[in-house]
Amino acid sequence: MTRPLHIALLELRLFAGNRGELAFSVALPILLFALMYGALGSQSDFHTPASVVDLDGGAEARELVERLDSLPEISVVERTEADASDALERSAILFAVVIPPGFSDGLAGGEAAPLVFRQRGSGGETGQIVAAIVRGIVRDMASEARARRYTRLAMAGSGVPTERVEAEIETQLARMRANPPVAVEVRRPGTEAESDADNGLFSRLMPGLLVMFVMFSVTLGAQALVEERRTGTLERLMTTRLGVNQLFLGKFLAGVARAMLQAAVMLSLAFVVFRPAGALTFLELLAFSALAAAAFSGVALVIGAVARTRNQAAWAAVFFTLLMVVFGGTFFEIPDGSLLDAISKATINSYAIDAMANLIANGEHLGQQWLAVAVMAGVAAVGLTIARLLFRITPEGR
Repeated sequence: MTRPLHIALLELRLFAGNRGELAFSVALPILLFALMYGALGSQSDFHTPASVVDLDGGAEARELVERLDSLPEISVVERTEADASDALERSAILFAVVIPPGFSDGLAGGEAAPLVFRQRGSGGETGQIVAAIVRGIVRDMASEARARRYTRLAMAGSGVPTERVEAEIETQLARMRANPPVAVEVRRPGTEAESDADNGLFSRLMPGLLVMFVMFSVTLGAQALVEERRTGTLERLMTTRLGVNQLFLGKFLAGVARAMLQAAVMLSLAFVVFRPAGALTFLELLAFSALAAAAFSGVALVIGAVARTRNQAAWAAVFFTLLMVVFGGTFFEIPDGSLLDAISKATINSYAIDAMANLIANGEHLGQQWLAVAVMAGVAAVGLTIARLLFRITPEGR
């Protein structure tokens, strides 16, 4: 029983000592995941400079500039009228807010407050956003000015000191700004809240990359089996005390060990860097990865048994992996009840990825993934049975 283990350990040492294979099997998927995570998961918030020309200079005009500049999305760039005109003429900017004389007086008096938007064409997408933000600020300022005016009129002749009335007005307005009646919460698509965005992204990307590269690497291992058959390595091994069943089992265990090495390294680094879940989830993922590795290794042995040349084995591995990736929903959710959903049920990695995503993101346990576990075990059993029936020591089929 130890002889198949010796074969598996020998091939695992050869794999670990091959820097090229390690780079492809471990370093490349980690690098790819980091790039995808950085591109999709670290999206920066909207931010743009806003050109403002203050020709009024009053208190309300300055308050408008300060409120606009206090927003994290906006950086105010104050310009002179000539500078703004020149920048617009050269298309250095596409939009500018001009606060004309009389703005402060009009706003404080409850009258129409003039405001000018100068722009080239439509002002660009950012210009339209800035215009909407400025309109909202001016609308709030006008409402506050109106509230001050009506409150003063209502309290006139009440005997309450003017200073106390003004102080109470400002207190209530400050409280309303701090706790607006409408609260806006930013959420990413496909997640419950922005704080869960990284975890939701991780739960789909990491299992997808893990399954894809492990499947690709293990099935490409079928090339080695074909090459060993062609060069007579398998036949020479049979001159020892090693039996055919022991050799076959050793090749199977070698594929599982290779896949588990990849899975352990990738999951360890991912959990250290992103910390999506606890130690129990990590162990459950490793246990499920062992089942998936057995299924992939069974498929690899079928490819190695059927293929007659190294190129045939390589193309079969590539075709099988791409078929699983494309139709298995590797990097995206498949709508329930769709045609693609029906097709994905015939793929291995759809079950593997869904189970891993449930373990990471949904707080489920391995015992709840009984369907995926059954599929992995079934594929491994069927693959081993077919591969053993077709297993050959020599190219002639002996």
